[in-house]
Amino acid sequence: MKTKFFKLFLVFLFILVISLVFIIILNNKVMPLYLSYSEGRMESVVTTVINKAVSECYFDDELFIMKKDSSGTMMVDYDPLVLNRIISNISSNVYDNMKKIFELDEKTINKYNLDPSIFYIPSGIIFNSVLLNNIGPKIPVKLELISSINPNIETKVTEYGINNSLIEVNIRVSVMVKMILPTSSKDIRVTVIVPLTVKIIQGNIPEYYFGSFKKSN
Repeated sequence: MKTKFFKLFLVFLFILVISLVFIIILNNKVMPLYLSYSEGRMESVVTTVINKAVSECYFDDELFIMKKDSSGTMMVDYDPLVLNRIISNISSNVYDNMKKIFELDEKTINKYNLDPSIFYIPSGIIFNSVLLNNIGPKIPVKLELISSINPNIETKVTEYGINNSLIEVNIRVSVMVKMILPTSSKDIRVTVIVPLTVKIIQGNIPEYYFGSFKKSN
């Protein structure tokens, strides 16, 4: 009886040791590989969602307020009401669509032309072989939004033609998401810059443009 019990104990101990070794190898060797592999794919998902969610927001109101001072110099500024409405609409649309994507909502996934299989990692990638990639079960990858959506306006002004200015307005959306695998997780920050609008501001045309080089500008 004691001999049988001792054998069972040895079998249990052997299984326990093998399990611990497997878990250590999984956490230290395999999971970092899976995290690295899935990080680029998940960044691509978030980037796609942000780009399309921003493009779905349409704005009919003029974003700029333009005035001329007493010397004729053009003064340009944002309309604060329009700007706040744009930021609010973008924040809401990005958040709502990202939440649905992360919950694997089939309708939203199809709307954004995403392949549902992107949320699963082929476990065979550890063999680093195309032939063996699909061997073994698929490992699910989940995403959670862990920061609020706070779009920021960025403006770039460049010379355009003769005494004109080209104003480019971009929206910068930066989010922090948690990528979750069965035994590991990683926080990743994704920043996307989306063009919002372009405006050409006409200034006073210099007199020398017409050939009068002796006159002052």
